[in-house]
Amino acid sequence: MRTSIFLGLALALGAGSAAVPLDASAQSARAARAQAEGSMVLSGSIDIAPDGSVEGFTLKDEHKIEPYIQDFLKQNVARWRFEPVLRDGKAVAAKTPVNLRLVARQVEGGGMDVVLSSASFRNYDPKATDGVASDSMPPPSFPRELLDMRGAGEVLLLVRVARDGTVDDVIAEQVNGYVAGSPRAMQRMRDVMARAAVGAARKWTFVAPTTGARVDDPFWTVRVPVRYFYGGNGDRYGKWQAYIPGPKQRATWDVGHGDTDAAPDLLPDGGVYMVGIDNGPKLLTPLQG
Repeated sequence: MRTSIFLGLALALGAGSAAVPLDASAQSARAARAQAEGSMVLSGSIDIAPDGSVEGFTLKDEHKIEPYIQDFLKQNVARWRFEPVLRDGKAVAAKTPVNLRLVARQVEGGGMDVVLSSASFRNYDPKATDGVASDSMPPPSFPRELLDMRGAGEVLLLVRVARDGTVDDVIAEQVNGYVAGSPRAMQRMRDVMARAAVGAARKWTFVAPTTGARVDDPFWTVRVPVRYFYGGNGDRYGKWQAYIPGPKQRATWDVGHGDTDAAPDLLPDGGVYMVGIDNGPKLLTPLQG
């Protein structure tokens, strides 16, 4: 059974809902805002029992989260069941980080339907030797053009890493907006963010794996999130903001080994996430039941 929260009040998206002030007509800008989702990304940790059931769930900074959201998440997470975590062939208790996305959409009558849309259990360990790690990754500067547009959003990069740790190729796999505007304005904003992120990534260097099944690969593909927003990340935590997913692009090269990131837009900042390797537990049950 699908569970959700119905809010019979206007959803306040805060500063993230500012329209991009380009030459869009008022009508097209209103239409774009109407299509925007309200999004809230929260993080925490889950204690998994040896049989895969959930023994405990802790939300980060609970005091910043409305009680109805806390209750909604705790009720759903308590019903989750994971594939048992094995150590030396034996099922053991484990703890996993979790990032969660709540999405609110307008429904008839002016209310908002809130659902748990995605979850990620990926964890980046910079000391791990069986995956690509960061070496030198200076972040892109905030583009002046984006500042003039009052734009904000995120770029999910796919980076092809050569065996010497340099970047063979890079694409902006997806660019998602945190503000709403006309289609023309949104495309311009996505282009500005993608260009800055890709330009910075071409100069990055990485540390190649020295152990594990992928050590002899001719190259490695990693996913890296780059986010542009005003103020600190903590300013947005526990608050609704506009979220407009952009179209996805495919890499020109064969990324190989499959893609296990079910929710790449939830990957934590500052990490390097190898395509084809998922060090998080496997969820066996629906997000909402």
